[in-house]
Amino acid sequence: MYQVFISRYRLAEVSHGKPYYVYCIEVLESERGTQHFIERRYSEFSALHRTLKKENAVVAPFPPKRVRNCQPKVLEQRRAALELYIKKMLRLSATKQQVLNFLGIESRATVASYKSTCKDTEGAQQEHPNTLGHYPVLSFHCDPYTQSNSSSSLPDIVINGVLLGIYKS
Repeated sequence: MYQVFISRYRLAEVSHGKPYYVYCIEVLESERGTQHFIERRYSEFSALHRTLKKENAVVAPFPPKRVRNCQPKVLEQRRAALELYIKKMLRLSATKQQVLNFLGIESRATVASYKSTCKDTEGAQQEHPNTLGHYPVLSFHCDPYTQSNSSSSLPDIVINGVLLGIYKS
């Protein structure tokens, strides 16, 4: 189950071209207990709508583009309309996966089908490639940065203090 909120909009400053507004989308996945934050432009929503319209007969009405789109009242109306549009498209089974892809979220079915196609050389199933494991690359018998090449007879109290703090239990 996905809950979608378009909480706000903001003006995105760019180094080249004109600044534009982006809509800040928050997606809550109750199945996994995860939360996603995505920013999309109106033109990206419009491109999604055109794609959904081509591939599916039933789509929700899309909020129209207005000439004066920088007025706060217009932006707020558009924000609410885009939120309603995304919620409706997520409820339709025919468009749900495309909307999740638009939001950059994989559903459990996609992950499961991806896992079933990933096999290692011995035929055993691999974990999802985005999961990280710990693999030590190098190991040292002593800390190479604490060995001083200077001929000073004075101890380095900073290094000794740090080493005592880290390694002494």
